[in-house]
Amino acid sequence: MMTDKDLMGEIERVSTGFHGQIDDLYKAVGMIIVGRLFGWKVMRLASPRSTWVTATELFGDPKLLMKDEEKLAYKSFGLHVCKEAKKYWEFVRGDLPITTCSFLIS
Repeated sequence: MMTDKDLMGEIERVSTGFHGQIDDLYKAVGMIIVGRLFGWKVMRLASPRSTWVTATELFGDPKLLMKDEEKLAYKSFGLHVCKEAKKYWEFVRGDLPITTCSFLIS
């Protein structure tokens, strides 16, 4: 993952060469900047597909610019739900014992 200084340079490079609707640019840039606080998993859940696609077209794979989960990821209810749903299906397949499934215990 690039440093914040390198990211700002990349944002400037992309912005300078950008031709299109300014709202597409600021949505993609904003998603990446906020994603540095929450992680790409939260941004993937919270952002419209079109914003993710625009960011990919402008910057390459956004996952390379953000960690999968950052320090504020815990604030995402959607990420929590996805993690619990994954545990649910692992339990249904028999891959998890019932004692590890908080959604069944609490």
